[in-house]
Amino acid sequence: MTQHVEIEFKNSLTKIEYTKLLSRLNLAEDTFYIQENYYFDTKDWKLKNLHSALRIRFFSDSAELTLKTPLEKNLLETTDDLSLKQGRFFLDTQTIKSNGRVAKQLADLKINLEDLFLFGSLVTKRHEKKVGQGLIVLDESTYGNNKDYELEIETTSREKGEVFFNEFLQFHSIKKRPTKNKISRMMESS
Repeated sequence: MTQHVEIEFKNSLTKIEYTKLLSRLNLAEDTFYIQENYYFDTKDWKLKNLHSALRIRFFSDSAELTLKTPLEKNLLETTDDLSLKQGRFFLDTQTIKSNGRVAKQLADLKINLEDLFLFGSLVTKRHEKKVGQGLIVLDESTYGNNKDYELEIETTSREKGEVFFNEFLQFHSIKKRPTKNKISRMMESS
């Protein structure tokens, strides 16, 4: 189990901008990894109304259960590591791990585990590049018949990260666009 504060800046990209950034950052088309994301909430959208999100994410050799909750201007990520077998079991039964840190956080939010249901999924092809200011992430996400592209800058300082993010966009001639998170984009497309 881990818990950390996520400080990130996002910007939607056009396919052309995405492709140019892959080249400019020397990210080969075959240096990505795939994330499968499955999202849970209650029928009356308690998590959404709390500006929170719950997902099971699958990687090639592991899985994780993550709850994101607001923390000032950032997000608090609470994650329970899962094996692929555990992740598939929880997905197949549309349940989550009942004895982890995520379950405790949900109880603190007055969310009953029995009220959760799986309402959507998306697949992300992710490229990452570590730089002195943090992590540059380029995502191509597919959900339903939709595909979109996104830049994320993850950092440890909101102030320095925002400066770097704005300079990065300006340097690469990318227009700043307000960008909703993936779960919101996926929900709006349904």
